[in-house]
Amino acid sequence: MTHTTIPEFAILGHPNEGKSTLVSTLTEDDTVRVSPFPGETTASRTYTVTLNDAPLIRFVDTPGFQAPKKTLAWFRSYTGAPERILDAFLAEHQDDQTFTDECELLAPVAKGAGIIYVADGSRPVRQNDLAEMEILRLTGLPRMAVINCKGGNEKHLAAWRAEFRKTFNAVRVFNAHTAAIKDRLDLLAALMTVDPEWEPALSHVVTALNEEWGHRLRRSVDAMAELLRFALTHTVSVTLRDDTKKGETEKKLAARFQEDLRKKEARTREQIRRTFRHSVFDVTMPEGSVLQQDLFDKRTFKLLGLTQKQLATAAATCGGAAGAVIDLAAAGHSLGLFTVLGSLGGAASAFLGERRIARAKVSGIPLGGQELTLGPCRNLQMLFVLLDRILLYFTLITSRSHGKRDDAALAIEEAALSDGGTSRHLSSSDKKAFQELFNAAGKQDSAGIDNAMADIRAVLFARIN
Repeated sequence: MTHTTIPEFAILGHPNEGKSTLVSTLTEDDTVRVSPFPGETTASRTYTVTLNDAPLIRFVDTPGFQAPKKTLAWFRSYTGAPERILDAFLAEHQDDQTFTDECELLAPVAKGAGIIYVADGSRPVRQNDLAEMEILRLTGLPRMAVINCKGGNEKHLAAWRAEFRKTFNAVRVFNAHTAAIKDRLDLLAALMTVDPEWEPALSHVVTALNEEWGHRLRRSVDAMAELLRFALTHTVSVTLRDDTKKGETEKKLAARFQEDLRKKEARTREQIRRTFRHSVFDVTMPEGSVLQQDLFDKRTFKLLGLTQKQLATAAATCGGAAGAVIDLAAAGHSLGLFTVLGSLGGAASAFLGERRIARAKVSGIPLGGQELTLGPCRNLQMLFVLLDRILLYFTLITSRSHGKRDDAALAIEEAALSDGGTSRHLSSSDKKAFQELFNAAGKQDSAGIDNAMADIRAVLFARIN
């Protein structure tokens, strides 16, 4: 392989060892069919990793060995040129149903694909496994063994390692169900050590994927920052012609404001999900998750660990929400909707309730009507709730292997929130960046907002990198 060659690797092994899961993880393709039942893959299929619409590396998902002992017997009896052993086997057995799967899985290797052999390290080594290892040794081709310990069970890991060291150029432990991006890149980098001829092409692949990862982080930061900007600058307005319908109109306006923020948060999540190539997994959170709670639900704030004292201090530090305050989440509650709190200071406003989100102004317009305007958001706790939720979503997306099919999202969330949300652990300089954004937004200072957003992006990038 040269740096201009597109590397290709065949994923080989016994049925139901995790071959398709490994392919799904390495290619970041969660549409690869993964089944708990052996023998689901009956024909080889090639999956290509692309970058800027150009192929970068290919992996071939193959059927499992079905007749390894008979295949090994043939390999041992072969007396022709060693480099022709695969071609000879395929030519002799291509119409023999006994060796249908063996022909299917060895065909890409015969055409030049590298060998990655997958075994489940949670079970003991069996005679069929030893036969498969010996078949691949007799090909004389460079090969790597990957031990995929299902369910994290490493009971037989040492035995697998000992056997693989006898017949493989490299051995790696790689849990395709839990592997993060770094694990994936490390495995690709390790392939370079298997054969010096693979190094130029694989070096190019690893460099390109590392650069692409940086691009993804920056795109994610841009999406997060835009969500925060939207929350602090968005307004909704309606023309009121009939004072008798003011209560009904105010209620609809509040609902619009809430829904706009919900939709913006949902669009930001979708941007991040697609940035990391999750086309199937959509983080449908189980009951009790902070991401399952409505953005304006009091439980959301509680789950993120925000206390009244912290909120009051934050609001006072950043200028707080003064003037008329609208309670967007209190419809049907004793506080009432559009409760006017008067000209209270920021700290006092924050103490009055965890769900006071925005302020409104009423300005006269021609023809005797009124224009009711709701927003922009002038409560710092809303900003931090959005920040915590989108950072948590980012963690869930980037921590999830594309080969995983079950859902352990809640466990990841609980670990991430074990000591409260991100906003509780901001450094002084980070807090200053959010303070400047909050203040600039309150003054409707476009230039100030742009300057603050540059600092916010730097804070976010440092958080997720």
